[in-house]
Amino acid sequence: MKQWRTMFWILVLGAVCLVFPAAHLHAGDKSPPKIFGKCLKCHADYKDMKNIVAGDFYSRSRKAKSLQIKIGNKMELVKYDQNTTVKNIKSIKALKRPVPVLIHYKKVGADLMATQIIAKPKFKVPLDQLINTRELAKLVSRGPKKAGYTLVDARPGIRYKEGHIPTAISIPFPKMKDLAWKLPKDKNSLLIFYCGGFR
Repeated sequence: MKQWRTMFWILVLGAVCLVFPAAHLHAGDKSPPKIFGKCLKCHADYKDMKNIVAGDFYSRSRKAKSLQIKIGNKMELVKYDQNTTVKNIKSIKALKRPVPVLIHYKKVGADLMATQIIAKPKFKVPLDQLINTRELAKLVSRGPKKAGYTLVDARPGIRYKEGHIPTAISIPFPKMKDLAWKLPKDKNSLLIFYCGGFR
């Protein structure tokens, strides 16, 4: 009987040791930003930012005033209120699946409350302003001086360093205004931009 009592207390103490540190870790947990990996391909700086949810808008509940954001194969619930601001859309009602969104939030109790919702803007390049890869390869083979072009890699700098089209200069899209001095002064010269793709 004494043996069973000793075993019981060892099990109880073991369970307490397992639960207590886990609860302690959870309480002090500084959870990482909730960001879909594909977002980090262009926005590598987000991984160091707190209070951000980034992924694809999935659904909205008017009654609960909440949004479901798809982050890979997981869903994140974010609430909103009359103080939540929006960018690149007219209103929260205008969100349509599957637009990529970046949400700044603050913690309100156990909830994530959106302070700002930024929808990815839509880009549409007119067909007459597109160049195909064959045409680009011909220009690159002649070089920028002979062919009279400037090729701009608009992807994040880290992607440019990993590899880029020969003769391209790096001007990441978010830094376009700051790095415009790299562009030719002649407004009639041929400018070619490329990025990591769009959807």
